[in-house]
Amino acid sequence: MKYRLGGLKRFMGVFLATVLAVSVPSTGAFGATTYYNQKTEQAVTRGVVYEKSSRMTDAGIQNLHVLKVDLTESTLEFKAVESTVEYGLKETAKKILTDNGAIAGVNADFFGLTGSYSASFGPVLNDGELVSAGTSINHDENQYASFFMDEDNNPFFDYFKMTAIFANDQKAIELASINKVTSMVFPIYFDRQAADNTAAIDKRFDGLVKFVVEDDEITYITQPGETVEVPEDGYLIVMSKDYRTNAAGFFQIGDTITLNVNTSIDLDDMEIGFGGGGKLLIQGTEAPATSIVATGRQPRTAFGVSQDGDTAIFMVVDGRGDSIGATHSEMANYMREYGAYDAMHLDGGGSSTMVVQTVEDTQPTVKNTVSEGSERKIMNAVGIFQTAETGEIEQIAISPSLTRTVPNKTLTFKVYGLDEYYNRIEVPASEVNLQAIGVKGTWNGYDFTPSESGTFAVTATYNGLGASTTGIVSGVTSRLKPSADIKLNKAGETSKIAMQVVDTDGFSHWVSSTTKYEVADPSVGTMNGNAFTAAKAGSTYIKCSRDGQTAYIKVTVGDNKTVSTPQATSAADPLQKKVAKANDGAYYLNMIGTVAYSGGAKIDENTYVDVRTKVRNAVDSNAEVAIYGGKSDIKTAPTIDTLSWTGGYRFLNRGGTSLAMVTAAKGGIRATDPSQYASLTRDLDATNNDTIIIVMDKTPGDFSSSAETAYFRSILGKYVNQGKTVFVVSCSGAGQWTSIKDGVRYINLPNLWKTDGSVNGNFSMLKFRINGDDVSYEIAKV
Repeated sequence: MKYRLGGLKRFMGVFLATVLAVSVPSTGAFGATTYYNQKTEQAVTRGVVYEKSSRMTDAGIQNLHVLKVDLTESTLEFKAVESTVEYGLKETAKKILTDNGAIAGVNADFFGLTGSYSASFGPVLNDGELVSAGTSINHDENQYASFFMDEDNNPFFDYFKMTAIFANDQKAIELASINKVTSMVFPIYFDRQAADNTAAIDKRFDGLVKFVVEDDEITYITQPGETVEVPEDGYLIVMSKDYRTNAAGFFQIGDTITLNVNTSIDLDDMEIGFGGGGKLLIQGTEAPATSIVATGRQPRTAFGVSQDGDTAIFMVVDGRGDSIGATHSEMANYMREYGAYDAMHLDGGGSSTMVVQTVEDTQPTVKNTVSEGSERKIMNAVGIFQTAETGEIEQIAISPSLTRTVPNKTLTFKVYGLDEYYNRIEVPASEVNLQAIGVKGTWNGYDFTPSESGTFAVTATYNGLGASTTGIVSGVTSRLKPSADIKLNKAGETSKIAMQVVDTDGFSHWVSSTTKYEVADPSVGTMNGNAFTAAKAGSTYIKCSRDGQTAYIKVTVGDNKTVSTPQATSAADPLQKKVAKANDGAYYLNMIGTVAYSGGAKIDENTYVDVRTKVRNAVDSNAEVAIYGGKSDIKTAPTIDTLSWTGGYRFLNRGGTSLAMVTAAKGGIRATDPSQYASLTRDLDATNNDTIIIVMDKTPGDFSSSAETAYFRSILGKYVNQGKTVFVVSCSGAGQWTSIKDGVRYINLPNLWKTDGSVNGNFSMLKFRINGDDVSYEIAKV
C-alpha cells in the first residue's frame, strides 16, 4: 500500500495466509503435580486483582504471580510502554512502568541483550497508532507471536509479519523497521512516535544520513551525522553513511516517494498490539512450542485472554531459585487454570518481572523474585492503567507496618481512603480518630507505642467511615540478641550496636534504639544512643537491658584481651510448666521418641526388656493418649489410646488436638512423599482444633532443601496466625532440645538407645496438658 503522510497511523495490510498444523499433547501429562497451594490475593484497582500462588509440587516449589484484569471495566486499559527517558533505552520494568504511570504490569517483548539500547522484536501499537514494527521476524517460520485488540475490543494472537519498501521512480530499498533502532546496518523509517529529533541516535551511531520526507517528497538529505528535527507531518529514512553511498545513492532531494508497507495483520482496525514469544494456548489447547521457547523449567512470563474476551491474565512464574520455574506445558496449564483461552509467552528468564501497586502500596513494587538477583534492564513492558480521575472517599482502610511488636517498640497504622475505583487517597493523621483496644500505649499521629504486652485491635474513624485491624500482638520479651562483640583499633573509633529481642513466641524484633546500654568501664568508651565510641585502649563490656532481660557485649580497643561478662538472662516459655494429671477437664498426652534399637551392638536381652517395660509404663501412665514418635518394637499391648509411628502419614484428633505424623526420612517431605502436604493441610483445616502437634523423623531445620524448610514453616505460620498453638516434635539423635521460632515450638525427643547399645541418659518424655486453648507442656526424664 502507499504510505499515508503525517505519521504512520494505520496500515491496510495484505494478509499472508498461514496454516498451522497443531499437535496437542494430553494436558498435565508431563507437568508437576500440586499437593498444596498457598494463595494470597490483593486488590490493585477496581477490576484488577493480584494473586500469589505458592505451590508445593512433586518436582519442587513453584511460585506463580498473577494479574487478572476485568476488560469490561471502561476505565481500565493496558498497553506496551517503553523508557520515557530516551527512546530505545533499556531500563528495569519497575522504572518503565512507574515512569509511564502504570499501576501494574509485566515485562513484555524479546529484545537484544547486549548494550544499553535495543528494540523490541515484535510490533507495538497504542491507541490505534503504530509505534514500531520490524521486518525480520516470522518470515522463515512462525516463532514470535503478537497480541492485538481491535477497535471493538476483540482480542486475538497471531504471528505478525511485515515488509516495508521505500522507492522513487528509479529503484527501491527495503527498510529494516519502523522506529526500531538496533544496529543501523539497514535503513529504518523514523517518525515522531520515536522522537522529535535525531540527537539521541546520532550520539549512538556515527555518520547517520537522514532523508526528510514530507508530502511524499524528499525535501532534504542531511550530511553524515547531522542532527535534524523529525517533521510533524512526515518522517525520516535513517541509514548509515556507507548504505547511502553504496545502496541508496539514487535518491535525491525532490524525488517523489512511494512507501509500501505490507503486513500480515490488517492494522487499520487495531487499537493495541505488542509482541512476545511463541503461542501458549490456542482456543484452550496447548500450542506447540516454537523454536525460540526455552526448554525445561525456566522463569517465564505469559499473557492471555479468556474465551469471552472479558478478562486478561498476566502471569510470572519464578525460577532458578527457591521456585523451580515452569515448562512450556506447565505454563499452558497454569494459564488455562486462571481462565486463559488464548495465550502467548512473553520474554522469560532473567527478564521475568511483575510490578504491582496494590491498594496497600504507596508505589509500584516488584512482587516476584527475579532470577538474577536484581532486575534486568529490558526494552518494554505491558502496563495496566486506571484512567478514572480520583473521586471522593467511599471507604477507608487501615494498614499496620507490623503485626507483632514488643512493649515500647513503635508500630505505624496508616489509614488511607479509597474511591469507587480503589484509587488510594492519603488521609492526614490529624483528621483520623485511632484507638487501640486490648493494650495500653501512646499515639503520635499514626504511630502507636504499646506500653504492655497483649493482643490488641486498632480501630479508625474518619468522616463517619470506619476500619479496623485485629490480632496485633505485643509480645513478652524472652531474651536480648545483640550483634557481635565490638573490637576497635584505637580511641575515637565508633561501632553501632544492632539489637534484637526474641519474644516468648520466638518472633524477633529490632530494638537497637530503644534498648538501654551501660558501659561497665566508662573510661574505655561511652555510649550515644546505640553507638559506642572508644576513649582509650582497653577492655570492658556493655550491659544491654530491656523489658527485664539483660545481655552483654564484650568490647576491646587496641591489642587487649577480652573481659568476662555476667550471664545473660532470659524468660522461660510461658507454656512450659509442670504437668501433673488431674481431674480438671483437661486432656493429657504423653509422647516419647524412638524406642527400638537399630544399631549393631549386642544388648543383654533382660536389660533390653526391662528398659522398654519402664518406658512403656511411663508413657502409659497419667494420660489419655500415648504417642510413640519413633520406631517401637514393644510387643505388649498398650493400656491407653495409642498412636504409633509407622514411617508413613498418620492423623487423629484427640481432646481438641490435631495429631499428625509426617515423614521426611529422605531429606524432606517432598523427597519422601509429597502427597503428605495435601493430607496434612486437608486434615488440619477440616478439624479446626486449637492445638496442633506434628511428629516427624527429621526436624525441618535439617531438610536438605532450605526452600522447603521455609515453605513448611510458612504453612505452619498460617495456623499460628489463626491463633493456634503449634508444636513440631522430631524424634531422632541422642540429644534433647527445644527451640521456638515464629510462634512454633520445635522439640526434639532423643532415641532411647545410643549407637553403642547403652541406654541414652537424655531419653525424655514430652507431657501435654490441653484444655481448649490453654496448653502447657513439660519435658521429663524417663
